[in-house]
Amino acid sequence: MQKNYPPDFKYQDFAPQFTAESFDAKEWTDIIASSGAKYIVLTTKHHEGFTLWGSENSWNWKAVDVGPKRDLVGEVAGALRAHSDLHLGLYHFLFEWINPLFTQDAANLFTTTKMLPELYEIINKYKPELL
Repeated sequence: MQKNYPPDFKYQDFAPQFTAESFDAKEWTDIIASSGAKYIVLTTKHHEGFTLWGSENSWNWKAVDVGPKRDLVGEVAGALRAHSDLHLGLYHFLFEWINPLFTQDAANLFTTTKMLPELYEIINKYKPELL
């Protein structure tokens, strides 16, 4: 890492470099459907808390604000439903290892004010068949 990045480069500095410029949800749908798959499970949030949709329960650490500036979950869900019979599954990492609310959560506020509202949000918004 030190060889390729400045000394003060942090994990969060990667996010603006994630542009998804070559990502095409319909192309993914076509490839996955032609493979014979019956469903897709998309990672909607990784362990560091970066969401691939514009979560109302997330600070500015999401794909609609940083990097691609797109709702990638919405694009995948829309392409699957419009162009295939594939079933949509969403993987949502429940915790956020670097979120201070999680790391200092003696009162369980992370679960009640962040994790569960975010989970309800993606279920209600994208209506996955698998979770």
